[in-house]
Parts: sequence; structure tokens; C-alpha cells
Amino acid sequence: MKAQLSHMRQVILSVCSLALVCSVAAQAKEGTITYERKINLHRRLKDEQMKAMMPEFRTNKQQLLFSDSICVYKAVEEENAPDPFEGGGAPGGSPGGPGGGQRMGPPPGMPGQNNVLYINFSNLKIVEQTELGEKTFLIADTVKVQPWKLSDETKTVLNYPCKKAALKTLRGQEVVAWYTESIITPAGPEMFNGLPGAVLQVDVNDGEMLFTALEVSNKVDKKALKEPAKGKATTREEYNKKIQEMFNNRGPGGPRMIQIN
Repeated sequence: MKAQLSHMRQVILSVCSLALVCSVAAQAKEGTITYERKINLHRRLKDEQMKAMMPEFRTNKQQLLFSDSICVYKAVEEENAPDPFEGGGAPGGSPGGPGGGQRMGPPPGMPGQNNVLYINFSNLKIVEQTELGEKTFLIADTVKVQPWKLSDETKTVLNYPCKKAALKTLRGQEVVAWYTESIITPAGPEMFNGLPGAVLQVDVNDGEMLFTALEVSNKVDKKALKEPAKGKATTREEYNKKIQEMFNNRGPGGPRMIQIN
């Protein structure tokens, strides 16, 4: 009897050890995640005429390339992608009016399509390459610990088991994120990171901005996992001042071009 119990214990231990090895092996440590970012442009607009001049939603695809300690986040180049600021409303309306066909340019300070966000979780270094006006800037920063509140609530995203986390940002934004421990990286879309696994979905202010993973690949272009070097070095504070200056220089007829030194 004792011999049988001893044998059973050995079998159970062997099975558990094998399961643990398989589980670790199944965890992705590098790869590429493609997201859809969807922004509700009407959420904070009260002027109905302004709403009629732009679409309700702005949607684009973005990619997160990651290794065990580094990630790079950037927009996906899409051929024949529709211009999200091409006049909204019903066809045939007068330009600039309800249903008009006037083209609205991106609001001042809206990031360009060539932006790159680089994060090194080993040395807590962030470098953001961003466009503003006709200039490119390099913003150096450090990874901040975000006050995520972890939950036992779960759901599945792209067949990955995910857990829920929530936080309230310094700007008062309510954020809900879903992360998976099956992908070993604290990275996520934009600055939504620092969780015990890759973030596959983010909801900001109940639908004001949504990030949803469309595809996960275990392949990554390691040459792309490098710190961006193109642009004028600046700080976050200086860059925010330039954005504020651009907003302050908007005239009644829309944003005006200003010189950025």
C-alpha cells in the first residue's frame, strides 16, 4: 500500500512538473501585437456644427513590438486608409455646414502618424519621437509606477485568458485594462503598461478611447527594437508648453500655423 502511495505521489509530481514546464514554454516572451485604436471625437464637443464637420470616430491601427525588457509602439502604415477628417454628415451638404464636405485638419497637438514610443523596462527609460507642426521632437522620460488596482474578474481576448485592472489617471480619466499573463511583458498600448502581462484591451472613460488587440504574433523584427534618434531633444514640460501655445494661437477660423523653435 505504501509503495502504491509513493508511486502515485511520484506520478502526480511528474505531471505537475510537466504542466509547469509546458505553461512556462507557452508563455510568449517576444512578439508583435496589432491594436485598433478608436477615439470618440464627439464625446467632448458641445457645438453641433463642429460635430457635423468631423466624423464621430477616428480609427487607426497600431503595433506593439516587444522583447523581454524592451518595447516599441508605433502606428501601422495603411494603404488607402480613409482620411478621418474628411467632411462628415450626409452627402451633398454645403461645405462647412451640417452634412458638409469641408476637410477638417487634425486638431493642434494631435500626434502624427510617424510617432514612435520606446520603453526600456530594465533601466526605466522612455524615449518618445513625436511630430508637432512640421518638426520632430525627442522626449526623454522615465517609466512611472501606475496605481493599478487588480481584480479577480476575467474574460477572454483573442483566446487569451485576461484579468482586469483599473486606475484613475492624474487627469481624472477612468481606465479599465485587460491583461494576459500568457504574454510575459509589462507593455501595452501607448503608456498603459506596468501590469503582470501584456495589455490586450484598454477602455478610457467608458468608450471615449478604446484599444483592442486584433492580432498577436510570436514574431518580432528585433532591428526595430531600438531607441529612436531622429528629432530635437526636449523635455515633457517643454513639449506640453508648445502644444498649449499652439492651442492658444487658434483663431476664430481655426488653428493658425505658428513657428516652433
